[in-house]
Amino acid sequence: MHMMVNKKLAEDTITRLRSMDIIDNNYLIQHDQNYVYIPVIEKIEGHNYVDMNGIQKEIKNEKISFSYDIIGDIAIIKGKSEEEAKILSKYLIERKNIKTIYLDNGITGEFRTRTLKLLYGESKTTTLYRENSINLLVDVQKAYFSPRLSTERLRISNEVKEHEYIIDMFCGIGPFSVLIAHKTDSSIVSMDKNCDAIGILGENMKINRLKGNITPVCGDSAELVKNYRNVDRIIMNLPHGAYNFLDIAFKALKKGGVINYYEICDYETLENRMIFFRNSGFEILYKRIVHGFSRNMNMYSIEIKKL
Repeated sequence: MHMMVNKKLAEDTITRLRSMDIIDNNYLIQHDQNYVYIPVIEKIEGHNYVDMNGIQKEIKNEKISFSYDIIGDIAIIKGKSEEEAKILSKYLIERKNIKTIYLDNGITGEFRTRTLKLLYGESKTTTLYRENSINLLVDVQKAYFSPRLSTERLRISNEVKEHEYIIDMFCGIGPFSVLIAHKTDSSIVSMDKNCDAIGILGENMKINRLKGNITPVCGDSAELVKNYRNVDRIIMNLPHGAYNFLDIAFKALKKGGVINYYEICDYETLENRMIFFRNSGFEILYKRIVHGFSRNMNMYSIEIKKL
């Protein structure tokens, strides 16, 4: 089953479907002169679907399942041996917009940067990526970036009210900050330890039309946030460590302010977090699975309000 999408809308739609984890990677994305056909595991209302069985090529025949991200004209294959990744590369090369393919051998170091091996194309790590009406300069080597949070970034930017005072604690290259400032007259302090990421954020501020104001700061968010009070919203996109900074964020938040919190965990840990939030003076406003991470773990998006 393939979703039929106008070519002009295809990139944003693919990004959104990947963030929802419903693209069927057993099949190829197809295209003709006017439409792109995206394989999906379930239908979403409001879209047209076609049966591509007669023309699609099945990666499944290779007896390999794949996970990959496409960021601009760079594809990154994850969690496979080099031999297996080269099989998938043959299929990705058919996409005319792919100029470079890397194998991701893992995320390492304090700044969670990727260890990449070039499989195909130009030896470059920078690309221009379009998402939710903004452009983002991305360096896949210097700063971690995931296109799978596209829907989350759009959801939160739609929630933000005019003149909100926001801290983006682990901002990276600024996808949350830039989209929010593009859409609203808000004031955002964007923090990250990775000064390369903050430098790229500066470039992303230049290439987008912003209504709001962004103040980029390179440094330890845990220390920097101690200098702020009466904040309307704090974004905590550090899925493997945000929990350790909740006490500090709570102090910076005004009464009635919200935290957009992300964590990768199993269900038991999630239940413990819910208990912790309620016992720590928070009201839980929202909770959803962003995408799967492993057999027993998911990435969760949780919105909590300070009482």
